[in-house]
Amino acid sequence: MSKRQNFMLSPHFSYEEMTRSDWAESHGVDNTPDELQLAGLINLCWKLGEPLREVFGPIHVNSGFRSAAVNEGVHGVGNSKHLSGEAMDIRVTNRETGLEYFDFIRKNVDYDQLLFEFNRKGAMWLHCSVCLDPKENRHQSFRNYGL
Repeated sequence: MSKRQNFMLSPHFSYEEMTRSDWAESHGVDNTPDELQLAGLINLCWKLGEPLREVFGPIHVNSGFRSAAVNEGVHGVGNSKHLSGEAMDIRVTNRETGLEYFDFIRKNVDYDQLLFEFNRKGAMWLHCSVCLDPKENRHQSFRNYGL
């Protein structure tokens, strides 16, 4: 499957959106998921992305799937759910919106991990994961996961 192909993983989330990586593009690194990773992405979009989109409207995904090379290049953790297609980072423009997303997911989605993250430069995002096997979801949530 070519990175250049694009198709919908769910009604509102495209393959391109969920596999796009500025780092991969600028470094000429392939970021194509295999079949199991693609299944993780589809599950993530349906179980987490679609319910969030239905309530809040369009959301911006900063990062979805990451190949091992991309994850290493962006200094992701070695056991990141991005590697299996089971995680997305959602950009939030302000704390209030981020907390609304956070609370909605925590109360309405069978999630694995939910981290409201921020950095010293003021960027904020939600790291959200949903395991392909629901029995593996740990339901870990941290409202102030500062880097």
